[in-house]
Amino acid sequence: MKILSKQPTPEPAPEAGNEPTTDARDDAHELGGWSTGAQANTTTLVRWVAWAAICGSILLSLGTSLTRPTDTPSTDHQPPPGTGAQGAAGFATLYASEYLLAGKGDEGRLAAYYPGAATLRLEGSRGRLTPSQLTVTRLRQTGPGIWSVTVAARLQPPSPPVENDDVKGKDSDSPGPDTGADAGPPQGESVRYFQVPVASAPRADGSTGYVAMSLPAEVAGPGTVDSPHTVYGTPQPPHDRDPRVKTIRSFLAAYLAGDGDLDRYLAPRTRLTRIAPAPYTAVDLTSLAADGPADATGVPPDGTVQRLLVSVRARAADGTTLPLTYALTLKTRAGRWEIASLDGAPEARPAPAPSSP
Repeated sequence: MKILSKQPTPEPAPEAGNEPTTDARDDAHELGGWSTGAQANTTTLVRWVAWAAICGSILLSLGTSLTRPTDTPSTDHQPPPGTGAQGAAGFATLYASEYLLAGKGDEGRLAAYYPGAATLRLEGSRGRLTPSQLTVTRLRQTGPGIWSVTVAARLQPPSPPVENDDVKGKDSDSPGPDTGADAGPPQGESVRYFQVPVASAPRADGSTGYVAMSLPAEVAGPGTVDSPHTVYGTPQPPHDRDPRVKTIRSFLAAYLAGDGDLDRYLAPRTRLTRIAPAPYTAVDLTSLAADGPADATGVPPDGTVQRLLVSVRARAADGTTLPLTYALTLKTRAGRWEIASLDGAPEARPAPAPSSP
């Protein structure tokens, strides 16, 4: 006996023009577990995230520029090394020299440095003040392209008027040269200081031009301070048994007087050139001060370093002597002292730290 299974009756296909049911429409729009509505939401979310990242980058860059320190000096206002400062100093020195020499009728000479001098009325004869030496003692920049230069001038006293004896003998009643009724004793040599304002700017040809902004102003000279304490001890007279003395004497004789081989007394990798032509014929060591205790009769172990302040008297060809002082650094090697360096200045002792209240 056959058992017949009941087959499901297929649903009739929708006729053309009939709209699908709601469930069939939803199933047809489902793709891989994501509905088109979810896809739209995801696309919108990604778009907003991208815009947020772009805006965040812009805000971050803007915040960095706004929080940058505003007191940082701009490199555009810094003068090129070796141009503005040196040029202003040289210009001020020439201007100060012409200013001190100028007399009646020299307004045009000054106008070459300071145009406003063309309207001046100078008095006195030219050369009444004669600078024998000028040097810059202070140089500072007060603004972009503006320099304040202080020039020290060593002035010679004015020359006394020359009287013509022949003319005076012929007419004793005629008055002599007008030296001034209140002329006092002749002045001695003096050093005076003048502050010169100088402006600099680039020229059309690419060079730097300078001009004085006003007449010089006479100012007080720089003050002096106490000399700093050095690391050296009390100066001692040289002893022939001291091996340091032998090295220093031989070194200075070769360096100043051309006596001996200079390299023989130098430490390895130390390079010095003797003075040529030799200005002295002999060198006498008068005293030396060391920065620490040392055995005056022996040589410490190799690698020992010591700084010394050495005083000498160098004898010239005419027999006169000149006192000189040298700051030297010595180092031991192979059982002897050698010159490690000719120091630029004596070594100063570090200043003590301020005590706490």
